[in-house]
Amino acid sequence: MGVRGLVEGAFVITGAGSGFGREFARRVSAAGHPVALFDRDAKGLEETQTLLGRRRSHAAVIDLCDDDAVGPAMARARDAVGPIAHCINSAGVLSFGRVEATPVAEFRRLMEVNYLGSVKVAQAALPHLREAARGGRSLLMLVASIGGLRAGPEVGAYSASKFAVVGMAQALRDELRGTGVDVRALCPPPGDTPMLRNQATLPPIYKATTTLSAETIVDRALAAVREPGPLELLIDAQSKALIALGRVAPGLAEWVVGKVAG
Repeated sequence: MGVRGLVEGAFVITGAGSGFGREFARRVSAAGHPVALFDRDAKGLEETQTLLGRRRSHAAVIDLCDDDAVGPAMARARDAVGPIAHCINSAGVLSFGRVEATPVAEFRRLMEVNYLGSVKVAQAALPHLREAARGGRSLLMLVASIGGLRAGPEVGAYSASKFAVVGMAQALRDELRGTGVDVRALCPPPGDTPMLRNQATLPPIYKATTTLSAETIVDRALAAVREPGPLELLIDAQSKALIALGRVAPGLAEWVVGKVAG
């Protein structure tokens, strides 16, 4: 049992109280992996655990903005569900607005949760993942966004935080080469999650982009990590086409984004 291609052991999943995190928890738990669920939303965690039924799980309410919370939580998770072999950092926040109208405090909030939260989770998980990787391939997946590879109007603050996640993941992947720890940056299109549905308005580029269900995004992500692959995990044709176009014809890609964003 287990996710094919990955070493046996527990998954730590952040942001597990809803959205992608909850769906990752459902999928890897159903595959036979024990799961440790982190989120700042106690009610959401309880609902996720209920969905998992009798499968082995542990839940911890933690806030990634607390510098001292993640390491001890990871240690407690190991005590509860056994050796930690994999980690998916899905916790994040989202907001929209033009760069010149977005308060610096909002830029800071997004960087604190989305970027520095990823740093804290990776640093706390890696000693466990390195140990597990002695027996096979261990996974560290950091959930970024297609917006972390190509920004657009009204997503400047959010995209900046996700660009930072991808950059850190790239450095980390190089640093961990040969250790058996497979670092991947999931860069999905917009997902139909509570975080997106709770936004008062959507930027034009979001309205013109295909929104996928959390189930579809997670299924495609887990299928992709069955084998070693590139850092940037793109799971839809639209995103792949946009990024490929930006690399071979950046001016044309800029024109396309401008037309779509209208």
